[in-house]
Amino acid sequence: MSEKREAHSNVGKGVGRFLSYLRDVKNLSGNTLSSYGGDLEHFTEFLSRMEVDCLADIDHRMLRSFLANQQARGYSRSTVARRCACLRSLFHFLADADIIDSNPATTLSFPVKGRDVPRFLTEAEAEVLAGESGGAGPPGLRDHAIIEMLYATGIRVSELCALLVADVDFNNGVLKVVGKGDRERMVLVGEPALEALREYLDQERPALARAGGYEGNVVFLGVRGSPIDPRQVRRVVRAESSALDGGGISPHALRHSFATHLLAHGADLRSVQELLGHKNITTTRIYTHLTRSEVRKAYDRSHPHA
Repeated sequence: MSEKREAHSNVGKGVGRFLSYLRDVKNLSGNTLSSYGGDLEHFTEFLSRMEVDCLADIDHRMLRSFLANQQARGYSRSTVARRCACLRSLFHFLADADIIDSNPATTLSFPVKGRDVPRFLTEAEAEVLAGESGGAGPPGLRDHAIIEMLYATGIRVSELCALLVADVDFNNGVLKVVGKGDRERMVLVGEPALEALREYLDQERPALARAGGYEGNVVFLGVRGSPIDPRQVRRVVRAESSALDGGGISPHALRHSFATHLLAHGADLRSVQELLGHKNITTTRIYTHLTRSEVRKAYDRSHPHA
C-alpha cells in the first residue's frame, strides 16, 4: 500500500480529507460543509457500531444497510436521499484520489418518492405579512426590513446576514450578494423593501450598534449590537408570520414565495435562476410546478366549466 493510501485507509482520516477537499478545493460554503459533516457523522457512527474502521472493508451492501438504518430510525426520505448522495460524493473522491481500490457507491441510489412541495405564501398572505410585520418598539423596524428584504429579493438567510451597508445601491435598487461558493451576483430590490431598509438604517441600527459597541458594516444587527445570525433571523420570521394559517413560516418559504410569484406574473426561468443564485437551472424548475399548481387552483376556482 502506498504511503498516501496507508495514511488515509481508515474511515475517519478518509472523511476528514474529503471535507478538507470540499472546503479548500471546491470552496463550498460553511452551511454546505456543515450539512456534509453532519451526514458523514451519522455514517461514521453507524460504522463504529458495526466495528468497521477500514475503508477497504466497506462494500455496497454495507452502504445499503446504512441507508436502511437511517430510514428505520425515522429520518425522512429526502434526508436519507441526501445522505445517499453524500456517500456517492465521498467514495467518488476516495476512488479518484486512489485511497480505495474501487468505488462501492457507484450504483448506490435512494429515490425520493412523493417529494414535498415547499411551502410558499399566496400573494395576499405576503401582502399581509409585509404590511403587519414589525412592532411598535425596537427592533420592530429591523424585523419589518428583514421580512421585506427576504420577500422582495429571494436571498438566502446566510446572504441576508452577510449583507453590508455598502452592498446596497439605493439609487438603482440593487444589492450585491455573496452566495454559495463565494459567487457574487446582483439582485434587484423594490422600493417598499428599500424604504423599510432606509428607516431601519436611519432610525434603529445606530442605537443597536452603540449598544454593542459595534463599528462594522453588517446591515442587520441583533438586539445586543452584534451581527445577526441565521437562527435569530429564523426566529424573527417565524414570530412575525405566526398569525398566518398553518402557523409561522421559515425564511426559505419567503424565498419560495419570491420565485413563485415572479413566475406567476410572467418572469422567465433564466431570470429567476439568476436572481436566486442557482448554479443549475434544474434547481429552479421546481417553481414551475408550484406555479402550475396555483394556475390549476385558480382555474378550478374561477372557471364556470372547471
